[in-house]
Amino acid sequence: MVEEKDRVIRYKWDSRTATGYRLRYDTQRAQHGGFRCYRVEEWTQHCMVDEWGFDSLGEALGVLHGFFDIDVGSELNRIEEHFPQTVQ
Repeated sequence: MVEEKDRVIRYKWDSRTATGYRLRYDTQRAQHGGFRCYRVEEWTQHCMVDEWGFDSLGEALGVLHGFFDIDVGSELNRIEEHFPQTVQ
């Protein structure tokens, strides 16, 4: 599920735990230097999986791949148009 306004993509809802993961582009962080703007967060509480964030979309997808099965290359091609251009 993609939310254009917030630049958020939600992944892997787990009904047993009532949570999942989301990938978010932090626009405020981008305005203040633009480093490590991609965030992988727990869906419900919005707790960050990595405190510092990620420089590239591919790096963030790699972390999601550690939590569940995802084809990083295919997913990168599918969603990169939803996020600002950065060095991958």
